[in-house]
Amino acid sequence: MIKAIIVDDEKLSRNTLKKLLEIYCPDVEVIAESDNVASATIQVMQLQPELVFLDVAMPGKNGIDFLKELDDIKFEVIFVTAHDKYILQAIRLAAVDYLQKPVDGQQLITAVSNAAKRIIQKSANYQVKTLLHNMQPKINQQEMQLCIPSLKGFQVVQVSDVIFCEAENTYTYIHFKDNKKTLASRPLMDYELLLEDSLFFRIHKSTLVNMRHIKEYQKGEGGFVTMTNGKQLEVSRRKKESFVTKMKEVFKY
Repeated sequence: MIKAIIVDDEKLSRNTLKKLLEIYCPDVEVIAESDNVASATIQVMQLQPELVFLDVAMPGKNGIDFLKELDDIKFEVIFVTAHDKYILQAIRLAAVDYLQKPVDGQQLITAVSNAAKRIIQKSANYQVKTLLHNMQPKINQQEMQLCIPSLKGFQVVQVSDVIFCEAENTYTYIHFKDNKKTLASRPLMDYELLLEDSLFFRIHKSTLVNMRHIKEYQKGEGGFVTMTNGKQLEVSRRKKESFVTKMKEVFKY
């Protein structure tokens, strides 16, 4: 059994999540629940849960404040949140599991399954640390960190260090400005969605570029871009018009 705590200021939300866990995730035992950060902190210290379902938006101190105040995070976190574009972007970049209200049963199963794997592996909670970085006040999208899952674990990088992403079947090669690259165990489509607010653009079916790293664009049937690492990448004919429009928006020419 996975020992879990639910932290949410809405009693109805807590009751609904408990019922869904009973139906879809019988291996999760809810050992406590809390409607505020202060009591949740005490429960975590006393009960040592393996998993915390954490609401982001609560009166007073919120879910992010709760994590910031803990000296050592020894549990996995699944965020439960209403839609907030900025918060969801920070969560996705950090590869943290989350559930949007109203909670869907299949998504709950997937999130709990992911958390269970990390509990068994006793992996360091890189995702939460990355999220806390991303939630710093006034941080922009390029300054955020990206948690990249690989076959060996996780790698944390600055979004601004990524030059381009390249499809490799169902995986993605991510190229960095130090001329290194890593193979991420997620498809390129995932990174297209993940980085859509961070000035990345899909110029080809197999290529996603960081527009802040484009040095030059050469016209052609589709054309080519030259990146800051010297790589020349093809722009597909189908993407040319939308790419040029996006360039004009970003660089104001």
